[in-house]
Amino acid sequence: MDARITKSRLANLLSYDWLKIIAAILAVVFILIVFFTTIKTRARNEQEFIIYAYSTTESLSGGDPDMTLYNGERADTFSDELLESGALSYDVLYSTFENLGNDQYSETLFTARRMAGQGTVMLVSDYISPDKDPEEEELVSSLDLLFSTTTSEFAYDPNEYFAECEEYLQRFFGENWREGTLNEEEAEACFLARNEKDNRYHLASQREAGIEDEKQRLLKLREDYIFVLENCIETGLFTYPEVTLLVDEYEEETTTGTYAIDIGDLPALRELVYHYVEAGETSVQSSEDICLVILKNPDRMESDLRFETVSFLRYLYEEYGA
Repeated sequence: MDARITKSRLANLLSYDWLKIIAAILAVVFILIVFFTTIKTRARNEQEFIIYAYSTTESLSGGDPDMTLYNGERADTFSDELLESGALSYDVLYSTFENLGNDQYSETLFTARRMAGQGTVMLVSDYISPDKDPEEEELVSSLDLLFSTTTSEFAYDPNEYFAECEEYLQRFFGENWREGTLNEEEAEACFLARNEKDNRYHLASQREAGIEDEKQRLLKLREDYIFVLENCIETGLFTYPEVTLLVDEYEEETTTGTYAIDIGDLPALRELVYHYVEAGETSVQSSEDICLVILKNPDRMESDLRFETVSFLRYLYEEYGA
């Protein structure tokens, strides 16, 4: 039988079966795309670090410059710089910074995001211009307005958050968590519980490397927490402003509490986000009384990665504190 491939036979094949050939190529490409999409590591919610900048909508603020946050010169590259810096742990795979703006659509977008449990932390202004006359207008900030419509389930009280962080560290370092030795078995168990099915750790060698990363994550968290306590909290650089919020949104009962961290004294924070303040005849960019709100997300309340914000606070201090 003559099975030689000749120009004429090849021409005949292409003239009659070219559609089948193209279809077969497309099918192979489709299968490869599905395969690589399936095995690709996707960030779980807890592995995302999402930063929002929140402003009171213009319809409520009347264009009040105290209540609108603008992006500074480093805002566009902030999330990439944060992720590349190594400030967050190996298990944070995705970071983004988003200024939500101050139009009505932005409020709708923010509400939808929060209903979906998105967002890790949020920057919001607690600034009230000293030039405002309390007899002519109510002295409220964006932070005040934000919490007037929320309950304590919206954000952490920083005291509660840091207390939980200490309890978490005690789990791995013992009661004397500042000087204690890391419990390596507990660290390994923690890693396996969280990442055993992660596509990054199929091989035994990969799991071993991941366990070592987990040990370093815990050691770094302890170091970052002590750093933030000693350099930011105990020095009074970061303070906790008091706000009024709802106890029950249906019965409209209210209470007061501290549900934000004022980080506005970081000298260079305006390079990330700022509002305008009056300075004589002109307006200048300022970060005064800009606060960080640590958002509560039901699917992250028990996550090991919920304390990444501690490392984030250290990063802010080191990047914007000079």
